[in-house]
Amino acid sequence: MKRIQYLAYLWTVVITQTGFGVSGSFLHLERQEGESVEFSCHIEPGSPLPYGFYLKRTWLQPRIVFFWYQNDPPDVKDAADKGRLSISGDPSSHAVNVSFSQLKAADTDRYSCEFMVERNGKEDEKIPGRTEFFLYVTSDDVSVDVELVQTCVGGSAVLPCHTPNGEGLAVEGVSLKRQKGRTPVEVVYHSKQHHSSNHFPAERVQLSSAPSLHGITYNVTLQQLQVEDSALYSCQLLLHGRPDRSTHLERRTFFVSVQGEECGCSSSSALLYALSAAVGTLLLLLVGFVLMSKVKARSGAKMQPPPPVYEEMVGVQSPCRKLASLRLEEAESTEYSNGQRRKATSENHYESPRGGLLHTSCHT
Repeated sequence: MKRIQYLAYLWTVVITQTGFGVSGSFLHLERQEGESVEFSCHIEPGSPLPYGFYLKRTWLQPRIVFFWYQNDPPDVKDAADKGRLSISGDPSSHAVNVSFSQLKAADTDRYSCEFMVERNGKEDEKIPGRTEFFLYVTSDDVSVDVELVQTCVGGSAVLPCHTPNGEGLAVEGVSLKRQKGRTPVEVVYHSKQHHSSNHFPAERVQLSSAPSLHGITYNVTLQQLQVEDSALYSCQLLLHGRPDRSTHLERRTFFVSVQGEECGCSSSSALLYALSAAVGTLLLLLVGFVLMSKVKARSGAKMQPPPPVYEEMVGVQSPCRKLASLRLEEAESTEYSNGQRRKATSENHYESPRGGLLHTSCHT
């Protein structure tokens, strides 16, 4: 039983260290200038009661948008945002809704929610909301399809290249643009006819092509990414006779989000998850083995020797009856010697040669 208690303790420790919980989600929102957007922030209902709430920008312009103490009006940090913000809900109810109106291109950013929880004798705890938001505000009527690509520090991102109209023309090069502010910047330019230039180190950029259902697919792979590489990216192929050095993003755009955790840490977390599952399986098997052993021991203790009637039915003699039968056969064999039968007497075969009765230790 000590082994079971030890495994149960190990199972508890593994679950605590790995943090079996549901990770937060990432929501992409795209709006035109002048439109509005709503952020729905919440945490688990069973969490401690928060007393305050933060809304923060965490990418292009990292700053606090506002702080709301439950009994006071929200403290909006930028005066330009006061007339555009509408806040409802209550931090103590584990849910707050924030609406932004009259959006501008400068509002493009990542937004995160934090609920403040008081800890007696300790620093107050910040509990992040279960959803993080990426808001992309376009300044024209051209719709842009933004796809999310998430990776970790030191990881890589594969970006398919956009093929402009002009099928049948030879591919001459590739151009990759990045937008972190209001204006996109070309960070990778590779051409057979013109000088190539990269804002990324050459060892961190890989160009590749592979056959696909729609012909040849060209990809740009960005390697060894860091948090500051998070941005909007779009890739376009350069065709022969149609050079394109435009500064705007293409219709198909990728938001590369580089998380702060290193890739090695995420792999070790997966290893801990696998270890915890193995420990849980071993614990269940051990408990089942112990229960089966106890059941067998109890059933064996209840077994009794079969009654005499059972012996008669199956033709099996008890040891005592076997002994008496052997003695009878021995007494009868004394009637014969040297091939001649002795004279019959009235002697009782159940008596000893001395005339006493045969005694056995068996009783019926």
